[in-house]
Amino acid sequence: MADHHMIASGDRILVGVSGGPDSMVLLYLFHQLAAEWKIELGVAHLNHGLRGKDADEDAVLVQKTAASLGHTFYLKKVDVNKVKQQHRLSLEDAARRVRYVFFDAVMKKHGYTRLALGHHLDDNAEQVLLSLLRGSGTRGLGGIAPVRDGFIIRPLIHTRRKDIENYANASGIAFRHDASNTDIRHTRNHIRHRLLPFLQNAYNPKVHHHLARLADILRNEDTWLSDLTEQHYAKLVKHRELGTLFLCAQTLSRGPLALSRRLVRRAIEECHNGLKSLTFDHIAAVLSLLTDDEKNIRIDLPSGITAWRKENLLVLKKGLPGRQRPAPWGSPPTEETVIHPPLPDKMESPGMGIGLSFFRHDPKTLPDWKTIKPFQIFLDVEKIKWPLVLRFPRPGDRFTPLGAKGSQKLKKFFIDHHVPRHKRPFSPILADNARILWLVGHRMDEFFRVTPKTSQVLEIVFSCLTPDNA
Repeated sequence: MADHHMIASGDRILVGVSGGPDSMVLLYLFHQLAAEWKIELGVAHLNHGLRGKDADEDAVLVQKTAASLGHTFYLKKVDVNKVKQQHRLSLEDAARRVRYVFFDAVMKKHGYTRLALGHHLDDNAEQVLLSLLRGSGTRGLGGIAPVRDGFIIRPLIHTRRKDIENYANASGIAFRHDASNTDIRHTRNHIRHRLLPFLQNAYNPKVHHHLARLADILRNEDTWLSDLTEQHYAKLVKHRELGTLFLCAQTLSRGPLALSRRLVRRAIEECHNGLKSLTFDHIAAVLSLLTDDEKNIRIDLPSGITAWRKENLLVLKKGLPGRQRPAPWGSPPTEETVIHPPLPDKMESPGMGIGLSFFRHDPKTLPDWKTIKPFQIFLDVEKIKWPLVLRFPRPGDRFTPLGAKGSQKLKKFFIDHHVPRHKRPFSPILADNARILWLVGHRMDEFFRVTPKTSQVLEIVFSCLTPDNA
């Protein structure tokens, strides 16, 4: 834990406990360290609604253990099969999503600063092989990180499963076995019970360690390459509009192929706030636009993104619903959405074609400011004069762009940043009762900057509604 700076004195740690040997051992280890490290623990258990009586007995064991150790217990039951069907996910993906939603809700409501999970070295080896078989790149082959997003920690990630179970048995720690983990119809279980044992017996008895080491190497190199990508990305983007990116085609075509692939991924990630369903072939298709002489070719990407070449620009656009076509020039829209506290997790304005998500943070757990994207801001929530209003620009609007010394009219900002005249009336604004907070997708106001005196931080994330979610 010390190598990865997983915990600090005074942390409030939520331990995700399934009832299996790994998470039960993790709970006991943290319990033993609590007084010495001056940390406070909570225990969270999600019943996935998949295994009937067995799942109920898992919850009972975890609840009794938490009570005997004197830690607060949080329980929720979710019908994962229903979530799977509603969102067209695999059972594994659906279960993972509902777990993290549950953990996130408990952390935010009760003020926990870390989430501790029981992933171990065998899990990591399995993940590397699974990613390899799925055709993942270096990011996927990086496996399971010891620390993710600065607050999700996995203290057992370098420990073998057999060693954890041996420790549990020797220490008298009660745990449960999930029978579904032996069902080799699931790919991960087949890798665990058939492929890895075969590789271990036929090729190398240390295959688990070698796969985990490979993941560490690739993850560290991916971090360095991601930093390099960010440096080049700032120069690559020539202009931004609502839901649209304009990239320098010449810069992309002249750079190393490995870097160009990463830059395209980064641009798509900005357009969609994620890379779900994006494949290597999608990236290759976008890059082919740089060398294809045929004009008017458009590449359709996942999540409603379209890519095309326009002279020396590569354009990526996230589609808006058909009914959201701009009003005629000279007729600025009057759409407004008023947002009163308490803030929802997410709100949508179909009339404006956009959505906003809200997250509260402890100032101690904020991300590196260099990683913040144009569609998200972090601000001092105590400076807000409620209510918030999501609207379009008005005549005379002024704000102080983050980093600027004085206020300026929006008109000047638009001119300085080369926002086309016909696009300006449709640039969303988030304001409070006194001033503009954020010219969405461009810049927040300096007044709301997070400072060392800030005690409550609000993250706001912008999303562009598509026909599927409008």
